[in-house]
Amino acid sequence: MPNREQFRRQFFATLLLAILLISCVAQAQPLLEQASSSYKLRKDYASLEVIHRHLALGMARPAVETLLGEADYSPIEGQYYYLSDRRERQKDAGEEQGEASVGLVLDYRNKQGELTDALQTFWLGVLGE
Repeated sequence: MPNREQFRRQFFATLLLAILLISCVAQAQPLLEQASSSYKLRKDYASLEVIHRHLALGMARPAVETLLGEADYSPIEGQYYYLSDRRERQKDAGEEQGEASVGLVLDYRNKQGELTDALQTFWLGVLGE
């Protein structure tokens, strides 16, 4: 029966794919936990980069704060800066302007400027003046 054989192949292919996906997720979790612990302790850029890759729009604020800890700076309510140990030289029109920190900016304000409990925007980069 060709239909039965085709069903078996599809079933085993789906099962194999599910096992691979579960394995990937299981491996990513310890990496994220290690990065979170390291960032909270050392403020290292490599760990901040790992955390950044695991963030998602709409992520609940408590979950984000668990990963990152307390923010280093908040210019306005709902926007938070997380600094790292990395610094980059700044240039303006070809002239050296000094160094600036590299970090992560999170914003919990929606497009209307209203504060929410879900991550609305985030970016990792140079935090200029």
